Amino acid sequence: MRSAVKKNLDRSDSSTRSSSARLKLRTRLTPSGWGFLGLIFCAFLMSVNYTNNLIFAMTFLLIAIALVGWYHTRMNLKGLIVASWRSSPVFAGQNAVYQLAVENDSAKSRHGLSASSAGIQGNEKHLVQGEQTQMTLARPTTSRGRLQAADASIDSCFPLGIFRARLFTGELPQCLVYPTPQGEQPLPDHPVGKQAHLQSESGTYTDMRRYTPGDPLSHIHWKAMARFDELYTKEFDGAQGKPALWLCWDDVNASGVEEKLSQLCRWVLDAHGQNREYGLEVPGTQIQPADGDAHLHNCLAALALYGESEVSP
Repeated sequence: MRSAVKKNLDRSDSSTRSSSARLKLRTRLTPSGWGFLGLIFCAFLMSVNYTNNLIFAMTFLLIAIALVGWYHTRMNLKGLIVASWRSSPVFAGQNAVYQLAVENDSAKSRHGLSASSAGIQGNEKHLVQGEQTQMTLARPTTSRGRLQAADASIDSCFPLGIFRARLFTGELPQCLVYPTPQGEQPLPDHPVGKQAHLQSESGTYTDMRRYTPGDPLSHIHWKAMARFDELYTKEFDGAQGKPALWLCWDDVNASGVEEKLSQLCRWVLDAHGQNREYGLEVPGTQIQPADGDAHLHNCLAALALYGESEVSP
């Protein structure tokens, strides 16, 4: 975990890290703090009413405790080094998980740190000198589309709990929410008229051909590349491939838009799991057959953003 967080922090540019020390920091009274303030006010009234030096001393002692608590609550957050919030797409119904790399490069430990945004609170973290960690927030999702950005911060009530310091860390980025993959229809069998990239190859080496995007990297002929300065792919006998598929809107036997999108999402995941090449066709969008993780994301993103003007063919 420590090395992963360090890697994320190092990946952030130096301007982002240097400006983190100047992030906006605010301090507010907690409900317990308002009660403590009320106690000070009552003690002050009693000391004035009864002209009692002992109550006066107690009142100023409580004020001193409050001021010391305010100072240490702010210093518990001041100077933290933070990166940018990161997130990955999720399916509707799952929690969108945001992560923030945080580093404590000061000589003192930091206690009771927790990320928060829009009423959502993360788990408390404690950082000793030179330690790094990941602050995590989970936002629930209910429907596909874009989960809008929201302000986020790191909070702490340490040490007394009468003040809450809040270090604003910027916005949680927009998170893409895919449709819920569901549906009972099997994958349709609509070949696109061309052979998919070879999915399983066995036997002996027979020849080589020019590299085509989507060919396995393990089959690249590196020696030929060094000789001809161009990528070539090895071919073996016994090769078998499957035709690519079209996943079409009109083939879905469902009445509602969301039900159709969920079934298409299920098909996309099934085709990807079978290492098939597949294309996607929904009203206004057509994605040509391909395979790989990037193609999977493009298809799922098209389903997630169906009906929005940002979707492009």
